[in-house]
Amino acid sequence: MSEPICPLDEVVNPMGSEEGNALWRRVAGFIRGKGEEDFEALAWDVFAYQFRFNPTYRAWCAHLGWREDPHGGSGDWRCIPALPVDAFKWTDVQTHGIEEPIASLSFRTSGTTGAAQGVHQVRTPHLYRLSATEGFRARFGPPGRNGAVVLGLLPGYLERSDSSLVHMVHMLRTEGWMESGGSPEGGFHLDDFEALFKSMEGAMQDGQKPVLIGVTWALVDAAELWRKSGRPPLGDRAEIAVTGGMKGRREEWVAERVRAALKEGFGIHEVGGEYGMTELLSQAWSKADGAFRTPPWMRIRLRRTDDPLSLQAAGSTGGVDVIDLANLGSCAFLSTQDLARTRALEGGGLTFDLLGRFDHSEVRGCNLMVQ
Repeated sequence: MSEPICPLDEVVNPMGSEEGNALWRRVAGFIRGKGEEDFEALAWDVFAYQFRFNPTYRAWCAHLGWREDPHGGSGDWRCIPALPVDAFKWTDVQTHGIEEPIASLSFRTSGTTGAAQGVHQVRTPHLYRLSATEGFRARFGPPGRNGAVVLGLLPGYLERSDSSLVHMVHMLRTEGWMESGGSPEGGFHLDDFEALFKSMEGAMQDGQKPVLIGVTWALVDAAELWRKSGRPPLGDRAEIAVTGGMKGRREEWVAERVRAALKEGFGIHEVGGEYGMTELLSQAWSKADGAFRTPPWMRIRLRRTDDPLSLQAAGSTGGVDVIDLANLGSCAFLSTQDLARTRALEGGGLTFDLLGRFDHSEVRGCNLMVQ
């Protein structure tokens, strides 16, 4: 894990095609919240570019009958085709003409033993960093003396050098969400729960709020040990962000059971979560009620479980498609294996509850797009 080569407030000059560079600047500006960009219009422009310059995505669109853009770059963004994430297992999903003058990153999915692993070649590390930090800032506030301290409880990921989750935690600490006098590498904990607890207590004593990002099974174990140690309840002095599942360490628990166990063990008022994946460069974050909210440059839609090419109505359960405009160098329109239910918000907008994953692990027909 290397230090960033330039501050986020400095402009990186992309080194792709002229058209690609212009689109990169528009997406970066949208993530920063600058300008008058509209999500729908920008999504269609990203689609039009990736339809032409991403061979894997274009092949998938052709498989669905999209020989050209029938909407002419306009219309409802929910109509844009989504590429199955399994594509990253079979080929390098690349949009040509989008590149930064920074060494690319290579992230590999964790997968299961014997299963094919996906690889995401990130040719836009600066755009990734911008997306991850702006999304985290919107949820947890800016870094600083009284800000959040990011800690990672990531066994199963920490042992790997190609984990996007470990890279994200390291990156957030590098950007300032760490304890006074700390180092980006110092916030990771494997199985030394006592050291983790001391890190949390030290941050709270300094007036900062620890944000513990951890895999489910390790957090459940840590919560039980926190309670048994006789330490006082955390209340609202810390935040927990759950990511990943039991990974075979325990039976899979529903989200409500996980939150209840963590609240009881840590004595914490609310338990949140992080929704992201190796194939995405943006994250959605949840708060106490378990509802995830995406940043402005990331949206989800639900597809029917019995017909993956048809959309599901809001409030129903469906498969998750993600539109992540930060995925400019790979593919911004992805179909995942996750199940969710959306909730309507007052004043418009949606949040979503994660419900689990499809039983099958491969999307039928996925191999056709890379032939």
